[in-house]
Amino acid sequence: MQAKAGRPAGMRGLRALVVATLVILTAQGWFGDTVNIFIAPPNGVTPPAPTLSGFLSAVTSLSPPFLLVWHTYEGVALVVLAIAVFVRSFATSRSLGVRVWATLGLLAMLSAALGGYFFVMSGFKDGGNSAQMDGSYIAAYACYFLTLYYTK
Repeated sequence: MQAKAGRPAGMRGLRALVVATLVILTAQGWFGDTVNIFIAPPNGVTPPAPTLSGFLSAVTSLSPPFLLVWHTYEGVALVVLAIAVFVRSFATSRSLGVRVWATLGLLAMLSAALGGYFFVMSGFKDGGNSAQMDGSYIAAYACYFLTLYYTK
C-alpha cells in the first residue's frame, strides 16, 4: 500500500491564505450589513470633500464610528490578502483553475473596495455603489471558495 503524497508547502500556504481570506470576508459581511442597516443614515449625509482626508473624515463621522472604521480596515486587509493570494497562486500552482479563480477573486475584491469608496464619497446615499460593494463581495466569496476547491 502506497502512502499518499502530501501537498507541497507552497500549496498549503496558498490554501491557508485563501481560508484566512474567507474567514475575514465572513466578518466583513457581518460588519458591512450592520453598518448599512443600523449605522448609516437612511438619507445619507453631506458628501465629503473628494480627498483622502474627506474620505477618512466621512468614515469616522458615523456614530458609533468603530463599526465603519473596522469595516474599512478589514476591506484594506482583504485587498492585501487578495493580492497575496493572486501572487501566490501563480508562484505555487500550475492549475489553471487556481489561477483563474484567484484572478477573478482579486478583481471582485477590487470592485467591492471601489464600490465602498464611492458609497462613502456619495455621503452614504448612492445605492448603486452599495450594491456594487455587496455584489462584488458575494462574487469574491464564491471565487475564493472555488480557488480553495482547485487547490485540492
